[in-house]
Amino acid sequence: MSKRVQKTQYLLRLLGNPKLYSLLSSPFEDPLKLDSLLSTVCYGSLFISELIKRRPELVQAFSKLAEKLKIQGLLALIKAYILQLRRALDPKQRLSINVPLDFLSTKLRLISDYIADVRIFNRMWGLPGLLAFGVEDLHRILRADSSLATKLLEATSTISIVAYQPLENVAFAADHNWTCLEKSASLQYYVASSRLWAVFVVLEVVKLVKNMVQTKLAGKPLDLLHNRSLNRPLVANIANLPLTVHWSLHDGCLSDLTVGFLGTMSSLLNTKDSWGEVFAQVRQL
Repeated sequence: MSKRVQKTQYLLRLLGNPKLYSLLSSPFEDPLKLDSLLSTVCYGSLFISELIKRRPELVQAFSKLAEKLKIQGLLALIKAYILQLRRALDPKQRLSINVPLDFLSTKLRLISDYIADVRIFNRMWGLPGLLAFGVEDLHRILRADSSLATKLLEATSTISIVAYQPLENVAFAADHNWTCLEKSASLQYYVASSRLWAVFVVLEVVKLVKNMVQTKLAGKPLDLLHNRSLNRPLVANIANLPLTVHWSLHDGCLSDLTVGFLGTMSSLLNTKDSWGEVFAQVRQL
């Protein structure tokens, strides 16, 4: 029996196995994993959209960089790409090359904007659970045998992330004209909620750095590359830091390209892990 026939038979058996679909649906049933996936798709779509939109600028920037660094191979590649772009901008070939890329950029931006709304809408219904977490965590902090400074740090972190959610809910509702508030007021609530999120992210980074220092002082190996419980939140929070500053300002401070890149990095590793677990189990079917 040929390998092609064996692969076809395996694929047919797999598609007829209900466990396959249970495994594939599992990340969608976990609110955190679902939000991570939506975040990756949302920001990833924005990032790719901006890359496509800015392709002439990016090609020129990389070309100048290659000339400064004297990277001849890269320079030749960039020049070849510039030549292709010039041909694409030729009116005779514009319909066959240029329009589809611009069309794709527009559609990816629409997808990103829509998913951003879906994520906020989904988070609205998590408020009761978040409040339960906040109350329980504050009780834990008060009972903990730790210093006053540590308790204040942890309590501020918990309060900030719990208080962030209702403000975002009000902002989202006002933005969609669901309340008696003026639509322009939604920006004020978004900014306020983002500043609370910024406090939470900064404190999370402080806690992670503190854990790293304590690990080193204890003479234990840090192993950032393989320690997922440390490197995942560290990458996510470092990527989120500039985003919290951006959303905390009325006019923002980052380009859409930067927002897309940082947002993708903040959730990509967690999304990769959750789907990696799924595919590992699928291979065992």
